[in-house]
Amino acid sequence: MNGRRRNPRYHVSKAFEGVFQTLMDVIVESRDGPYLVALSDAALRTGLSLLLDVFVGADRRTLPVTVAESSPVIQAGLVRYRLRLATVGSCDEIDPDGLLVIETPVRVLDMSQNGFLLEASRQSAAGTAGVLRVDVNGRAYEGEIRVARCSRLEGAAERHHLGAECLRTRRVPHGSPLRDAFCAMLKTA
Repeated sequence: MNGRRRNPRYHVSKAFEGVFQTLMDVIVESRDGPYLVALSDAALRTGLSLLLDVFVGADRRTLPVTVAESSPVIQAGLVRYRLRLATVGSCDEIDPDGLLVIETPVRVLDMSQNGFLLEASRQSAAGTAGVLRVDVNGRAYEGEIRVARCSRLEGAAERHHLGAECLRTRRVPHGSPLRDAFCAMLKTA
């Protein structure tokens, strides 16, 4: 336990594996053969595989895509990024508004009543909110979190420590099932 913290933190002896899922708005500008060209607020690494949620008429579809190219452009005086996304399968007439679903593998290193220290394979800026899904003893739990800080691990290729806090985004008595599960573990520790 660190003396500067309000709540005790507990180191996890065997790190729990999970996924931190974040969303990013995109505008699909055009289709170029097997590629979709979309505009986003952030650059993405070439080769990154993710999901694109779009609407085809009234139906929502999730398309697996891979970033083939990411280049900065100026639009309305702002720097945005034009993404060339390779698709698998057909993309009919889709709605221009879409959501990129980015799944980042993480490990829970330590925890407290209010948050976690995660090790992640990609950087997430402070303030980024998303869903953390973790497998604990064969059971899956999920809950909303917000990244409070991010620091790159020295000597580790693309590894980052994320300090994250639990969010209450639903009207349930005790917060998310993920937070409940970890609080129960803390009481037995």
